[in-house]
Amino acid sequence: MKKEGEGIASSRERKRSMNYEDEKIGRLVREYSVSTDLVSVDWKKMKIPSVLPSSEHTWLFKLMQSMTGILQVKDNLENDLGRKPTDDELAEATNMDVIQLRKQMEVGRAARNKLIKHNLRLVLFVINKYFQDFAIGPKFQDICQAGVKGLITAIDRFEPRRKFRLSTYGLFWIRHAIIRSMTLSSFTKVSFGLESVRVEIKRAKLELMFELQRLPTEEEIIERVGISPERYHEVLRASKSVYSLHARHAVTHEEFINGITDIDGAEGDKRTQPALLRLALDDVLDSLKPKESLVIRQRYGLDGKGDRTLGEIAGNLNISREMVCIWHPALFSFFLLFVI
Repeated sequence: MKKEGEGIASSRERKRSMNYEDEKIGRLVREYSVSTDLVSVDWKKMKIPSVLPSSEHTWLFKLMQSMTGILQVKDNLENDLGRKPTDDELAEATNMDVIQLRKQMEVGRAARNKLIKHNLRLVLFVINKYFQDFAIGPKFQDICQAGVKGLITAIDRFEPRRKFRLSTYGLFWIRHAIIRSMTLSSFTKVSFGLESVRVEIKRAKLELMFELQRLPTEEEIIERVGISPERYHEVLRASKSVYSLHARHAVTHEEFINGITDIDGAEGDKRTQPALLRLALDDVLDSLKPKESLVIRQRYGLDGKGDRTLGEIAGNLNISREMVCIWHPALFSFFLLFVI
């Protein structure tokens, strides 16, 4: 009788536990089924969610396992069929019904979204530690977006059974994604390996400054990073900043281009342009017949005596006004081919 009572109590306990689990999953799906828009957010004003405890991480990754397996089967089917499989085909391949398949995918996506949202602090940590120069610059938003891509990669590839912490694993992928983004989006293209060494040199220089309380020498930086002097100078040559000629000086607020423009030379060019244009016009007009050239010169005052009417031109050439009217549009079109 006593054992029967214990069995009933145990059954009720399991039922309550299952109900609590179902309720928790339902709440997760309601809150995180829709992906957070991390493209248009203002990272400086956005309220970052708190970090989840390790037990919550374990539970969420467990919920993601079914979705990960389904996606793997989907990729295999797509390769075999040469097209995206339907839900019915995918359900048959995974030994599920369509409703169960969709539920597993929905729960997995919600768990993934929650992991991403509650680990955004890791992205800011990496930026503040390794990319301090960009934390207050115009590229901050772009760096954050690249960091989120790295975080998503880390979450998708993370394996809890290996007993690593997500923060340790994610740090590598976030930093990797940011460096790769900087390499691909920079004005001067450099290799990914070179950009990685540049970041290491910059980090070593800052660390040595704090340790030595002075600017470190090149030899000290090279020794800390563990590279050859040739490699060090190669990285420095390839990492020189690129400035726009129209960027303004921090003190004088003048554009940099003003410092390299020859003002006197520019004025000289302006003085010579009309003379060069007149020579070019004379060359074009000399290629015409004498009467045709005279019509254009007198019509537009290119002979220095002002514009003449069609009647005046006809009188000067002893031809009818109608002939000038016929010549003038055709000659003008020919003239435009060289002027425009």
